[in-house]
Amino acid sequence: MRESALVLAREKLLGAKHEVLEEKARLEEKSGLLKNLTTKARQERDLKTAQSNLVHYDSQLNKAGSLMALIEKDARRWLECCIKTGSPDYVAALATQDYPEDWARFHYQFELLVKSFQMGLQDLMAVFRREAVNGARSQLLMDSVRKLLPVARQIEIEVEFFNRILVQQGKQRRGAAGKVAQHPEYSWCETVEQLGVLPREEALGTLRELLAAGVAFLVNLGQIIKREQLLVEGKVAQLGKAKGGPSFLQTWHEGLRTASLQLVNTENLAGIITETESLLMDGEFTARFNRYMVQSITLSQPVPAPVKSATTHAAAPVSPQNDAEVRVMKAALQAELDEVAKTKAGFATRERLLKENEQRLRDQEQAFAEKCKREQAVLDEAKARLAEMEAAIVTKDREAEEKRAEQMAQIEETKVELAARAEFLEESEQRLLNKGQEQLESLAELEQKEEELMATKRELNAMRKDMGIPMIPLRTKPVDEFSE
Repeated sequence: MRESALVLAREKLLGAKHEVLEEKARLEEKSGLLKNLTTKARQERDLKTAQSNLVHYDSQLNKAGSLMALIEKDARRWLECCIKTGSPDYVAALATQDYPEDWARFHYQFELLVKSFQMGLQDLMAVFRREAVNGARSQLLMDSVRKLLPVARQIEIEVEFFNRILVQQGKQRRGAAGKVAQHPEYSWCETVEQLGVLPREEALGTLRELLAAGVAFLVNLGQIIKREQLLVEGKVAQLGKAKGGPSFLQTWHEGLRTASLQLVNTENLAGIITETESLLMDGEFTARFNRYMVQSITLSQPVPAPVKSATTHAAAPVSPQNDAEVRVMKAALQAELDEVAKTKAGFATRERLLKENEQRLRDQEQAFAEKCKREQAVLDEAKARLAEMEAAIVTKDREAEEKRAEQMAQIEETKVELAARAEFLEESEQRLLNKGQEQLESLAELEQKEEELMATKRELNAMRKDMGIPMIPLRTKPVDEFSE
């Protein structure tokens, strides 16, 4: 239901973001040049608001996506654990070798559990080596044992689940009477729990046996599961597709999603999401799963049979034989009572360690949440600075574009002016050329007239000479050709 609430909230966010995008596009299309200052200021303010809303919706969508991924992971883990322990259909589905994704996930998770179990045992060995020989168990040791119990319980569930698959396969192949060799189901949880109460040397010996079994039995079982996975993948590859579908777990999950969508209170989506985020950040879902694993250890332990009371024989005469039987029964009863007392003490210790671990986890998760908030604040500040820088860049680009347009207009005006000047110069040059040609023609005409005048003067001087009259000088002063 929490995942469905996130899905509904994400759909609403996408719808709101689409509306803001349409409003932003509408405002950007109305960027006219003839608007007054008030209208332009209001439009710019609306655009900034739309941009801010887009940033907000994007951050909320990213947040919803992260929460959906986290809650889906926890939901799938819970769901798979439940159907492994309580759904015969899941066993039958994997026994038919028709679900390759489930087999691949089964093998992958089993290998992760084995590695986590081995690492936990190695850490526990390092803690044991630092413990005092005859001293009380330290809190670090008890915490390490308590931390390893959920992993051990999950390994028990995986081994039991695989054995049930093998039994189902045997029934399918040889009928209900067929016998199948199953893998030993060791009491991993009980053995790990005893490490906290056994003497140091005995606990170290048990721990070494656990490490050896983890390397030998669990790793070998992982290889057997891997072979089953390869057989399933080969069968599906030959058929072209899986008969039942790619994933049995996915089918269950989709069915739960469809049902839960009808149950979500749509009027309180914000409250559900806030609570979900708080539980995820606090690690409450993981803590609940670990508590469920520890509780399943208690529920899986056999309940001791009730001891028959010896008061029914009180009226019988006490004989040596009866006295011996009574002593034997008392001893057995006392042994069972001692075992019950140890079990109760173990439960009390387990509960106390569980509470301490929960408190420690809450502290760590609170510190992690505060760190996330600080990092988110830094991220939001960086996003705000980035938005301001982008706005400044947009403003600078707009100013540069306007300046460039102004310069281009000035260049065009200069080109027109230069063209006009060039045309004027060409016309002036042509007029000068025409004037010079006229002056040359006038000068040639003057030279011709001067020659005619000189010829006339020579004739006149010849006549004056014949008549005895003094001759007229042909030139009285130097000729300034430039002035003429």
